[in-house]
Amino acid sequence: MENSVTLVSEYEINRFTMAVLPIEEQGKVFSKIMEVEGDIYVDLPPLKIIDDSCNYYGASMEGRKSGTKMVTGVTHKSPLAIDPMSDLYFFPTMSPKKNECTWISLNHVEKTRKTSLSTTIAHFTNKTEMEFQISLRSFETQMHRAALLRTRMLQRAQGFGVPEEHRDYIASPPRTYRIIKKK
Repeated sequence: MENSVTLVSEYEINRFTMAVLPIEEQGKVFSKIMEVEGDIYVDLPPLKIIDDSCNYYGASMEGRKSGTKMVTGVTHKSPLAIDPMSDLYFFPTMSPKKNECTWISLNHVEKTRKTSLSTTIAHFTNKTEMEFQISLRSFETQMHRAALLRTRMLQRAQGFGVPEEHRDYIASPPRTYRIIKKK
């Protein structure tokens, strides 16, 4: 770990979270959280933080994975809607089962560029950049999957693609007008 840092024991992903990175130290996996204002170190592996965050926002990680599969058809390296109401969509850089997997916020990546055949630099909204051990093509595929999930979730929330007979069950804003019949 970087010289001496303070480890916190829990963390929930929020709108300031840009990425959750693994750090292995003496055989144990910790997390480095990249936030807009700085880094936070957590005494938990990234997958545990993702799981805890899904639970914090009212769903299990397995439920979120199942929802991603149903909505997008993606079955491996699935992006997750950690909290769709807060627009928290994250994607993994590799299989989440691997300790080296990093989770990245869809909303905080401004642009990407290729550095070599197997690495990509991501530029984040706070003007920082980070190199990831993933090809540009794979990185962008993961971003597109997360964007597809986000788009389809928004469409469902707004009632697009819902059969006519089920539209009464969708929350909609109150009407601000009345129709009055003329006599």
